Parts: sequence; structure tokens; C-alpha cells
Amino acid sequence: MKLAFAFALLACCSHASLFGGSSKSAARDQPLDDVVEEGWEHVTSGSTIKLSHVKSDTRLVLPQVSYGTGSQQQAVTAHSDASSTKNFWLVESETPRGTPISCGEKVRLVNSDSSHNLHSHSNHKSPISGAQEVSGFDGRDSGDLWTVECLKDKVAWRRLEPVYLKHVETGWYLQSLPSKKYGQPIVGHQE
Repeated sequence: MKLAFAFALLACCSHASLFGGSSKSAARDQPLDDVVEEGWEHVTSGSTIKLSHVKSDTRLVLPQVSYGTGSQQQAVTAHSDASSTKNFWLVESETPRGTPISCGEKVRLVNSDSSHNLHSHSNHKSPISGAQEVSGFDGRDSGDLWTVECLKDKVAWRRLEPVYLKHVETGWYLQSLPSKKYGQPIVGHQE
């Protein structure tokens, strides 16, 4: 299936790193040793994380600017400002808080700054690439659900190990496109 605004995730400490690409083989392994303390190896229900695109060293961000076309919901972009509070995402699932997120589990990612859900829908195209639009939605519906896909036969989402987020409704993966950058008012943000 063609990838649209697709990301693969790598979680570290209080953030998860993302990297996109046209295939899962683009994922790079990174060791857990000496970086994540014992007992904190997994991303859990209730974790607050940052999602970064490894290839371009950018973070998934909700800059609180609405799309002028498509859904007209909040834009979701990737940007290099690692210190922004708009980069934090709360991981929600059906499991109790503190439970590791299983591979294959459905999650919602809620922007901590705005409380908007990471959302997508098949009927709106992104403004630059024409791929499937990904937005920040202030409601709650099935367009907010993403399946965590782990690499290398893992059982749960581990920090510093890559995963992919697959949109439940459309089957498309979250991705960043470093060659597709916005102008005003969010200069330098990439699709």
C-alpha cells in the first residue's frame, strides 16, 4: 500500500523518534543499553512522548495553524524545534495506565499542548504533496486510531526501537516528507 504522511517511530526517554520512508527496511536499529533505565524500556498507556523523524531530525508537531484547504482542521507537521511544547503527545489505549503498548495495539495520540488527536481521513489530501492529510482533531472518532506495528517480531513497543503507526481506517502509514516544506505561516515545517 502507498505510504501517505507516514512515519516510523523510535521511542526514547520522554520522546519517540520517527523516521519515514517508502519501506520498512529504512528503519535503523538503535541499542537500548545504557540509555533507558531498567523498568522504563516500554512506551506505556499514559506515556507522554515526542515523535521525531530520524532522517531529517524533526519532531511531529501540532503548530496550531489550520489547513486552508481539505478538512480545515489543525495542521500536523514535522519541525526541527526539539524544545517546543507542541511536540508532546500523550499515548492513550484501552489498556490501564502504565501498561506497555503491545505490538498490534490501537492507540490514540493526543497533543499535550492542544488536546487535539492525531487524526486522518481518506477524503482530504495534504496541501503540498497531495498525499492523505493528517490533522489535529479536537473531537474524538475512529479517525484518531493508529495501530502500532513493531519490527523484528517484538511483543511490545520498546523505547529506542522503531515502530510504524498505521492509520486504522485507511491503512496508510504516518510519514514525513522532508522535501515538502511549508511557507507562511509555518516556514520550515515539513509535511
